[in-house]
Parts: sequence; C-alpha cells; structure tokens
Amino acid sequence: MKIDRDFVSGNIEVLNINGDVVTVERELRDTQEGYDWFYWAFRVTGAAGKTVTFQFPHKNRVGYWGAAVSTDLYSWEWTGGRKLWTAEDGTHYESFSYTFGPEEQEVYFAHSMVYTPDRFEGFCAKNGLKIEELCLSNKGRSVPMVRVGAGEKRILLSSRHHCCESTGTYVMESVLQSLIDAPLEGYEIVCVPFVDYDGVVDGDQGKHRDPHDHNRDYPLDGSPSIYNTCAAIRKFADAHPLVCAFDFHSPKHCGDINDKVHIPYSYESEAPRLDRFSEIFQSKITPDAIAYDRTNNWPAGLGWNKTTNATFIRYVINRPSHPFSFTLETPYFGEADGSVVVNRNTMYAFGQCFAAALRDFLKETER
Repeated sequence: MKIDRDFVSGNIEVLNINGDVVTVERELRDTQEGYDWFYWAFRVTGAAGKTVTFQFPHKNRVGYWGAAVSTDLYSWEWTGGRKLWTAEDGTHYESFSYTFGPEEQEVYFAHSMVYTPDRFEGFCAKNGLKIEELCLSNKGRSVPMVRVGAGEKRILLSSRHHCCESTGTYVMESVLQSLIDAPLEGYEIVCVPFVDYDGVVDGDQGKHRDPHDHNRDYPLDGSPSIYNTCAAIRKFADAHPLVCAFDFHSPKHCGDINDKVHIPYSYESEAPRLDRFSEIFQSKITPDAIAYDRTNNWPAGLGWNKTTNATFIRYVINRPSHPFSFTLETPYFGEADGSVVVNRNTMYAFGQCFAAALRDFLKETER
C-alpha cells in the first residue's frame, strides 16, 4: 500500500503505518503562526481488497460523513463512519475506515469534495466556453477566466480566494451553468474560478497565509496587492463598472454557524439590499438543495467579520458604480443531525436556486 500527495490539490503527511491502521496529518503550509487549518487530500494505491483505517491525531480533521472519496478526482462521495476517541495519553483522534474493492487500484480521499482546475476545464469544454488568461500567478501559472453573455452590464463571479474552500466553486459552477442555459439579457458574466490558483494546484490551505491571504489583499488605500491575481482583479474592477459581484466561499471546518449557509454583511449600509436579496433567495430554495435561512446571515462588524478587512467584496463595493456584492458561505458538510447533507447534487441544486433569486432580484431592482 502506498500513500502519496503527488497530484493536483494533494496534501498529507504520513506519520505511521501499523498494519491496516494508518496515522496521517495535514500539512500546514505558509500559514500565520497561531492558526490551525484542516485541509488534506491523499491518494492510496495498492490496497485493493483491504479494509484500512485512517486516523488523525488532532481535532477538526474529519467531517460528519467521514472522508470525501473518489477514484477519478471528479466524482466524490462520502465514506461515512467518522469515529472520534481520546487515547490514554490524551491524544484526540478522528478517523474513518474504507474497504477497497478488489479492482480499486487508485483511490483518493480528502477532507471535503475537491474541485480541481481540470473539472472547470471540462465544464468549459462541455459548454463551449473559451478560457482566457486573467494573468500569470506568482508562480508563473496561467490563471483562468471566462466570460458568458454579452452586454454593457457586468457581473463578476469569483471563488477560491481561500484555495481549500471547494464547496464555493461547486455552487459557482451551478450558478454559471444556469446563466449559460438562460442568459441574462444585456449582461456579461465574468468568472474567476480560482483566485488562489497556485494554492489550488499545490494543495494548500490558503486561509491565513503569511503575511496575509488573498482575501486580505484588496487595500482601499491604493497600496499594491502582493498576489498577481488580486492585482489583476482590482485592475478589472477599476476599468469595468460592475452591477454585481459575488464571491463564493466555505467557512471553517464544522459546528455552529459553519454548518449553515450564510452571508456575511460587509457594511451595515448594505443591509437593505442584502435583506431583500436574502428574502428572495430563501423563497427559491427547493427541497433538493442545501437549506438556507436568512436569519443565519452574519452582521457586519461582529466577531471575525471586521469592516476594516481588506476583502475582495469590500473593494468592489467601494468602486464608483457601488455594485451589489457579497460573500456566500457554503458549509463543507451540512448539519450534524443529517437534516442537511452537502454533496454534489445538493450543491448543484443550491446554485440553481441562487441564480433564480438573482434573476428576480435584478428584475425587481431594474424596475
């Protein structure tokens, strides 16, 4: 049996292999001191026919439904069977087990359902979208951007300001699909799916990067961004007046507000528009989608949601066109009681609901 991270988005450290029990831990990369983050993804080969337990000697590593599992880095399911326990030495373990089929020679496991650039390229090919280059990343990689529709009015969609936050990209893909299937007349949709593109490819956490992460790289005082992608997005937003901008994220690992869809309000002054959109959005949620209750929206200035943070959304809101803009937080797993389960189907349905709400909101505001 071999365990490795040598693939796009891979991240793992193997601590010990004792028979069919493997102790692993995530690699924390380029992260500010004092912050613990949870993303991991690894590949197992040569384990066909075996049942193996993978355990982490720390909290907040395995979600409610076990690990995300895939044989192709595209289609993901949950293994189920998360186990939590404390050893005699006080070490807190979280684990999951998996029985490899007799023909399963290569299997991927991850903290959550990984969304790679290859998946987005396949989505674009299926829909006949031309992938443009927004810029070169800090490591010299071509950062993708696509456009949908045509018109003088522009909507900017983005995700992966924090590179491990994959649920946001699944939702964004569904929103984009809806806007391809039924274009908004007079609108051009511009999409930057992987803002921290290097982090997505390398398999980093991305949150709380040192000296700051991509979603703290939009200073309002005119000082330069340190990441090429953020600088390019600022340049685009400055040159092209926006009607709307939406940034798709995932929250912390799980528990409390992190199990619920929510919209953090950037400024209290944005509350009237956000309240109205949230009302419409909640009314569009279908039974097959992730649940959304607007009472879970997070107030501006409360706790971590500091109004001084140099975020993408705060930057674009302060452009002269004052676009309607917000961050949407989609949980990694859902509710612990199983009433809400995040998977590829519920994320897709949720994105369709978001697009339906956006259509109605734009019609209402245009009137």
